[in-house]
Amino acid sequence: MKTQALYEQFADELAAQIAAGTFPEGSRLPSLREAAAGRGLSLSTAIQAYRLLEDRGLAEARPQSGYYVKRRHKAQKMELEPEETSIDPMGVTLDEVSMGLYRGKLDPDVAPFGAASPDPELLPSEKLDRIVAAIAREGGFARDTSFSPEGIEELRQGIAQRAFAAGCPISPDEVVITAGCSEAMSLCLLAVCRSGDLVAIESPAYFGLLLILEAMGLRALEIPALPGTGLALDALEFALDNHPVKAVVAMTNFSNPLGSLMPDASKQRLARLTGRRGIPLVENDIYGELYFGDKRPIVAKSFDTDNILLCSSFSKDISPGYRLGWVAAGRRAQDLVRLKMALTSGTSALPQLAIARYLESGGYDAHLRSIRRAYCRRVEAMAEAIEKAFPIGTKIAEPEGGYLIWVRLPGGVDSMELYAEAARARIAIAPGSIFSPSRKHRDYIRLNASVWSQRTEKDLVRLGKIVETLAMRDAPSLSRK
Repeated sequence: MKTQALYEQFADELAAQIAAGTFPEGSRLPSLREAAAGRGLSLSTAIQAYRLLEDRGLAEARPQSGYYVKRRHKAQKMELEPEETSIDPMGVTLDEVSMGLYRGKLDPDVAPFGAASPDPELLPSEKLDRIVAAIAREGGFARDTSFSPEGIEELRQGIAQRAFAAGCPISPDEVVITAGCSEAMSLCLLAVCRSGDLVAIESPAYFGLLLILEAMGLRALEIPALPGTGLALDALEFALDNHPVKAVVAMTNFSNPLGSLMPDASKQRLARLTGRRGIPLVENDIYGELYFGDKRPIVAKSFDTDNILLCSSFSKDISPGYRLGWVAAGRRAQDLVRLKMALTSGTSALPQLAIARYLESGGYDAHLRSIRRAYCRRVEAMAEAIEKAFPIGTKIAEPEGGYLIWVRLPGGVDSMELYAEAARARIAIAPGSIFSPSRKHRDYIRLNASVWSQRTEKDLVRLGKIVETLAMRDAPSLSRK
């Protein structure tokens, strides 16, 4: 049997995406360089694949512009049918600290190291305002009741196109637009779990996930995670073999709070561990676009597009105020659509239209390159400042993407005590214990580097002095560097 050439395989994948509607007639296909880089192919292989699509009548080259999906006569168009953690289950309860982080970010007089919000100065707010104004001038928007619970088609196509360019072929039909990533994860867990079920999570884990589990009456099974590589897969495999786990939730790219980046081989193993057992994996990729390296990291869903529910949003890179997220749910897409319709009928159409047009405008990638550079510089600057301002024995998990820094405090300093002292000094931090349902990680804090500036640098120095005071009280031999 003849082995299919790489360019033929890639051409077949593109053809499948065109048939699924990810790239509708007349739309621009990924550039040759984007396609080659995203799939790990040579430029010549990408060229051969696109020429094969031309031969099949699916694509056409336009001088100085690139390749586009070829338009067909309507008669020819076919309608497609639709630190080691003990592995013990526990309930989830969270105190006012978690909720206070949301409220505290609204106070301009508080140093904003606590909440994981992006710096608003780096977001394309003015361009979005112009897009919204243009939509309003078109008229009739307020009377439009035609949008569907899964979201507008243009936005779902744009999301599918970007996912394909990043090495994860998904169909627009499996994309459901949500009110942020939190709702995306909530819908996923509602679709696959019932109250009292057991969910395997990373430890430490994003405290917003813990709020979701608490609200739904789900039990958490903490699986240890490491700053460099993320979820410990040997521990997860043991847990899946010995506990009635109904779902796994993980952040494979620049996790919150660790900032870990799971290696590709580990993502593939994670997909296999959950897939062969039929256990849904809810993958949160909200920071995936904020990488500091040369290439966007792939997601675990690239290895299993059916069993994995991939969640993300535009809150960290375009606008947190739009509260616009999405989930690519594979075979469970219609389950999520029904839940979405029952709970909220649909997501507000205006922000969907605005984001869809922003993606179509071609400025998104340039914007991403800009904020990646900014966040990379700010993370490096904050990490250097922590090393100077905090006592000897402080340890830092510096991420390769995103803008969150996980810090281990020296001398057994308790992060809850530091949280209280820092609050009195008008400094917000996220104490480590809120990232664990069993209140582990008490000697850790999470800091937000996106807000780094000359002003916040002074606030960090003040925070370092508070840490030093607490450390010297408990271990007098420690002193600031």
